[in-house]
Amino acid sequence: MNTRRTTLALSVLGLAAASTLSGCANSQDTSIQALRGNLTPELSTLAQTPYMVNNQRAITLNQHFRALPEDASRLLFYADRPTRLTPYPVSY
Repeated sequence: MNTRRTTLALSVLGLAAASTLSGCANSQDTSIQALRGNLTPELSTLAQTPYMVNNQRAITLNQHFRALPEDASRLLFYADRPTRLTPYPVSY
């Protein structure tokens, strides 16, 4: 029983030592020059990730395209209010 405990303890200790010596495998360049070149790789603007930038663009384009028919009727067809050229009073 004692040798079994000792074997188990040594194997656990050996695995722990091997895992701390090997560290985390990282395929990315973590040199100081690479870190200085891009300190915030997850950000594409001062405070937004690429996902946030794409979401903002999608929201803006959606609002522009929804407002386009209203703007067109107002500017091109002057259909936003009744005419003011009538000789009769218009309640608007």
